[in-house]
Amino acid sequence: MTGGYQVFAPGLAVEDRGNGAAAAGGLETLPRFGLADLAGTSGQLWVSYVTAVASGPIGRLMVATGSVAGDSITLARAALFTADPDGSLTKVAQTANDVTIGAGTFSPYDRVLSTAGGFPAQYVISRGRRYALGFLQVAGTAANIQGAFVLDAATAPVPTRIIAGQTDIAASYSGGALTAHWAMAYMRGLPPAA
Repeated sequence: MTGGYQVFAPGLAVEDRGNGAAAAGGLETLPRFGLADLAGTSGQLWVSYVTAVASGPIGRLMVATGSVAGDSITLARAALFTADPDGSLTKVAQTANDVTIGAGTFSPYDRVLSTAGGFPAQYVISRGRRYALGFLQVAGTAANIQGAFVLDAATAPVPTRIIAGQTDIAASYSGGALTAHWAMAYMRGLPPAA
């Protein structure tokens, strides 16, 4: 901090980002204050990049909804990815499909990782490594989610991307298949519950 101001850059390792999940050894894409209501789109995977400021196990993923609840939800899940310098993603953990995620407004949805498909119940993140958290909802009406607007979203390192037309979260995505986006979803990766 310099002169009482804290530098914040989404996706970059900053020791004091003003977020509790990172301080507790987890991942948090944005500080929890000043969040905006972002319109949801069915089949759109939200991807928010973050660099780990600590090493430790992740056992839960969280996303928060906004002012519109989802309706006729057939798939809702979050995922943790490792991220390459070009933005390419490899899925290393995910939550189970849970159609209650997004059914309410202004609600946090914290879910444990699922071992289905051979994924681990915990994934150990490494300090300084770049990751991404993703959220996908397939619904008649997708829920709005909490997030923030991004300035100059296409400048590397790209802090957030999306991909449309998804029916589930794929095992991997090339950086070229993802589109830089003007809004970043608020998500957390948390240590396993005690």
